[in-house]
Amino acid sequence: MTRFGRVLKLDFVEGYKPMLWGALCMMLLYLFFFWFAHNIGMHESIYDAPQDVTMLRVRTICEAVGAFSLMACFIFFLISASTLFRGEQKKQKRIAWLMLPASNQEKFLSRWIYLVAFSLVGGLLPFFVADGVHIAYLWMTDNPVMCTTKWFFNMMPHVSDYGGVTINDWLSTIMEYSFVIGIHSFYLLGGVFFKKFHFIAASAVVVIAFAAFVACINMFTDPGQPSDISHTAYYITVTVFWTLAVILFTWLAYYLFCRWQVVTHKFANI
Repeated sequence: MTRFGRVLKLDFVEGYKPMLWGALCMMLLYLFFFWFAHNIGMHESIYDAPQDVTMLRVRTICEAVGAFSLMACFIFFLISASTLFRGEQKKQKRIAWLMLPASNQEKFLSRWIYLVAFSLVGGLLPFFVADGVHIAYLWMTDNPVMCTTKWFFNMMPHVSDYGGVTINDWLSTIMEYSFVIGIHSFYLLGGVFFKKFHFIAASAVVVIAFAAFVACINMFTDPGQPSDISHTAYYITVTVFWTLAVILFTWLAYYLFCRWQVVTHKFANI
């Protein structure tokens, strides 16, 4: 086995318990969404209603749970990225990590692969399990069986949301995904930079940055004046901006990671 393979194996051996606990917590959260939608969100019984009304209510439940579950899954992804190096913030753990016989590139890439697996297994896979439990519940209670996974993925940006017939439809969808990946990469940077309260600190920076951006837009633009920029140019500009942001945030995360020391600032790894 190569040196990188050994580092990757070490990350998964040490991180499989948090992965399982994260998956269990997320599955319980998804099941809570289903329970809440059935017992709290619907004030009338769905069992004594006509078939078409019952189907409509079940569909409404699936749509609501799909939306909330997608939001919870994305937040889980951000938390996972921001706490990726939480264990290495302790002095003894950091010393052992820095003394590991592997290059910084191998350590960082190995932990990033673990992050992808942790996000999928801990955040996405439990939803499918919870949806399967919900389908079994609908079947056992003689209700219309409906798969919530469909609504879960329908809440994601799709080209078909805009008709899917022009280049702008594709550019708009790519722009939205570039924005999501950009936010995720920033939380990864926050996980490397901050020593404590990683998710809260990164979220505070995001809120302040967006508030300042909106304030600048309102200050230097007139909402009453029509914009001369075309939709195509706008989509391309924003996509390029967020693509560069992803590259910058990831590079900064790796740059700071390579310069970690045993003794650093109390709140930041500088």
